[in-house]
Formats: sequence, structure tokens, C-alpha cells
Amino acid sequence: MQWGNLSGIAEGDLIRGLQEGDVLCFEKIYGKYSSRLYSAAYNILRDKQVCEDIVQELFIDLWTKREKLDIQNLSSYLYISVRNKVLMVIRSGKVVLELEVVEMLVSEYDADNGVLQKELQANLEKGISELPEKCREVFVLSRKEQLSHKEIASLLNISVKTVENQLTIALRRLRASMADFLLLVVSLLPLFM
Repeated sequence: MQWGNLSGIAEGDLIRGLQEGDVLCFEKIYGKYSSRLYSAAYNILRDKQVCEDIVQELFIDLWTKREKLDIQNLSSYLYISVRNKVLMVIRSGKVVLELEVVEMLVSEYDADNGVLQKELQANLEKGISELPEKCREVFVLSRKEQLSHKEIASLLNISVKTVENQLTIALRRLRASMADFLLLVVSLLPLFM
């Protein structure tokens, strides 16, 4: 397929051109979608290098498997592919999701009925209740009462370093206890459309 100006090409023609090995169609697809796909991945993972790798792998796969792919809607195909790659990264443990990011995403996309927000809160509360006593106390004072490390140390008569260590332990345990739930939440959210 020979194209002059690629700016007005219909999506179906881009897909056909890609499947026929037209490099210009592939470049057009890359130019149109790569930054959006990166943003979608970064919205969740917050890791520049990992997100760049995800987008690169996605386009390498798109090119190498182009003849075998059955793409009806290019945009949907690409966003579903990047979501799947993000989920694989999360599942592999290469990137640890921050609880604050998941809470923000849940509240942003679940404003209508609050079901995911309630589930997230319930799982978080369960995880907090399972923390060792001192760890739980430090976490609650830090995250819920919004006290500084110095204020917590003074209140509990412990060192600031102990506060930092207890928070590190609490966050590590909460991430581990909520990993499956967070993966489910991320997979259910319409984050990429």
C-alpha cells in the first residue's frame, strides 16, 4: 500500500497497512498511540523506565505478530494490550503499587456507586488491624491522624528512626496483604479509555 499523507487515513486502512507490513502505517500508529499508552501505564505504575519498556514491548509485539493479529478496533486492542502488560508487571512484583495511587484511581473512577472504594477501605482496615500493635499505632497516627514522624515519636516516647522503621514495616505488610485485591481493582477499572 502506498500512502502520500498519512494524517487522514482511516483506522481500518491503518490496520490493513500494518498487517501487510507497511512501515509507514506502523509509524503512524506508533506516533498516534505511543504517548497515550505510556500515560495510561504511568497513571498506574508511576515508574518511567518500566512504562517505557511496556510501550516498547507492545509495539515490538504489534509489529512481529502483525500478520496473525485479528484487530477490529485498534484503539481498544492497544489499550487492552497495555493494561495486560501493566497487570503482568504488577503480578511479577517488578513494581509495587502505592496505596495512595490505587485509592486515587478507585475514587476517580468509582465516583458513582462507591463499591470499589468501600471494598478498598474494608481491605485496608483489615490489613491495618492485622499489624503488630506498635506498628499499627504508628501507622494510624501517621496516615489517619496526619502527625509528623517527630510528633509521633514524642507522643509514643520513641525515636524518630523507630517511627520510620515501623512505618516501613507497616507499608510492606499492607502491600503484601492487599496485593491480590489491588491487582483485582486495577484490572477492573476502566483506566485506559
